[in-house]
Amino acid sequence: MDEWWLVFVPDADRWGQLPPDGVLGIQDLPAAVDRVGLRPGDPVFVRPDFVVDSDLLKFVLSDAFRGLKREKRRNYATDIRVLLSWLWRRGIPWRQATRSDLRAYREFRCDSPKNPHRIGGAKWDREAAAFTRLYRWAGVLPLPVDVGRREDRAAHARSARVTWLTPRAWGLWQDLGLRGLDRASAPMLGWDARTELRNTAFVGLMLSSGLRRQEAGAMLTFEIPSQPLWFGRYCHGQVARALSRSKRDRTFYVSADALRQVGAYCESERAWAVERARRHGRYDRMAGR
Repeated sequence: MDEWWLVFVPDADRWGQLPPDGVLGIQDLPAAVDRVGLRPGDPVFVRPDFVVDSDLLKFVLSDAFRGLKREKRRNYATDIRVLLSWLWRRGIPWRQATRSDLRAYREFRCDSPKNPHRIGGAKWDREAAAFTRLYRWAGVLPLPVDVGRREDRAAHARSARVTWLTPRAWGLWQDLGLRGLDRASAPMLGWDARTELRNTAFVGLMLSSGLRRQEAGAMLTFEIPSQPLWFGRYCHGQVARALSRSKRDRTFYVSADALRQVGAYCESERAWAVERARRHGRYDRMAGR
């Protein structure tokens, strides 16, 4: 075995049924993980000899790593695991890796014909950022890789491939993907339209306002803008600081047409869903959403 393993701490409701006699001699594994200080989504690095790396565990618990968003923690941990495996096969402890080692690793990841899964410049820049954070935390000097150095970054990285849709193509996408209509605007056989209004209202709100998915999805009914601006085509609202990436209140603008879609959903599909929840005693869990 020459591959490092990566285990992510599950959410509290995702542990499943644990063996009654415990796991690896630990009777209450969730409680033990909590005592260590690990949180849901945190990674645990396991060496190929099935030993948890204590230094990397300290890194995961450090401010340098803990301050990252959950998805970024997952991405960085995945990138670091690949590097650890590559170094292990060459007998190089990760703390002793040099600039030449990281240059060889970059060549393998990006250019080597022996690697069937070569990566592009944007992916390498993300990996370099993860490695820089790890080695800077570990106090390894000189840094074997530093995303702040121009020579350690990809020269022609493209962060995203953006393709713009024409208004006609956008309308066709909504008809086919959200409304269940075919190219002749007729309902497709077997289409389940149960959440059609919800989906179209949500997409319309995000497209018009530029809100992030998390911001729009967590918005409560009383936070939906209702007061139109001077000419009546747009309304403005506030993103709560707890939802914004900057952790500050932020103003956004949304078209009145998109809000009419949201209103239609609230008065029909959502109202029916709330009524069903009330009948089954589930209303408290979905109140305000």
